[in-house]
Amino acid sequence: MYRPVLPIHKLLLAVAMLAALSVPSRAEPITLTSDPIGYFHIGSSDNRAGKLVFSGGLEIRSDDERFGGLSGLRISSDGNRLRAVSDTAYWLSADIARDEKGALSGLPDAALFCLCRQDGTRYGSKHWGDSEGLEIDGDTAYVSFERLNRINRYQLGKDGSPGAPVQATVSFKPLNVAYNEGLEALALAPAGSPVAGRFVAIAEESLNAAGNNRAFVASKKGIEEFAVTRSDDYSITDATFLPDGDLVVLERRFGLSVGIGMRIRRFDAASIAPGATLKGEVLAEAGLSSRIDNMEGISAWRDGEGRTRIVLISDDNFNRRLQRTLLLEFVLDE
Repeated sequence: MYRPVLPIHKLLLAVAMLAALSVPSRAEPITLTSDPIGYFHIGSSDNRAGKLVFSGGLEIRSDDERFGGLSGLRISSDGNRLRAVSDTAYWLSADIARDEKGALSGLPDAALFCLCRQDGTRYGSKHWGDSEGLEIDGDTAYVSFERLNRINRYQLGKDGSPGAPVQATVSFKPLNVAYNEGLEALALAPAGSPVAGRFVAIAEESLNAAGNNRAFVASKKGIEEFAVTRSDDYSITDATFLPDGDLVVLERRFGLSVGIGMRIRRFDAASIAPGATLKGEVLAEAGLSSRIDNMEGISAWRDGEGRTRIVLISDDNFNRRLQRTLLLEFVLDE
């Protein structure tokens, strides 16, 4: 029987492509400087915002032009490691230093990695590389992308570096999610959730016929749609599951009449179901009188005293004259 032989140049190309898929992005050290933030409300010693109590924060800067635009955020389960993605397809990793009271004091040992194409090259524009949401499960990371809406899977190397991208769900293309108002928020449902092991992805401003945010439960088997109510001009920017299993979303708004604002809502995990419209409970809301900026990333962890801590990060849009990168931590106090 005749068996076709792959030409040697094609064989070598195939081997090179396989090698590229297995090689993680190289770490590029970056120096971050930060100033502590000791109060949340400007001109007030009251550090409470709804059911959250401010425990400390940082204003972060770097001379590296690649730093900024941070969106998706995840904090390790012990509260000592930060990972974030930027809307220019960079992955930031840093240790979290704390003072004697446990408040944030710095981000040492920081590094940037490329969220690259499968061949190891950078995306040429935001058309492909607008990374917005981040989730980490063991040694695997998942990143949602806006514009060309998708969720990619990355195997993490021993140094925490993301490997080559692999599409993690079926395609979102048939759903016609808005191009620049798409998959902004991403969270992986934990065990015990009705949608355990599947992704909850929420669009920033892609609205359904009722004017609510389109949201999705996605996996390799399919995508089912639900909705999150939209109100008061807030847009959803990120999501995470709390240690107790509830879902929280971070929202922000900006306008000449309302100024800048942020809001955090909580949803009972049992309410997440295809066709449902979730309203949720407001945990916290803040505006111009508080130390906030363009808040885009949220994460949660449980400290040694059993308290749930919620951490937020802002996106400065690489506009360092007018905006800031803030990292804020709160304790959930009910």
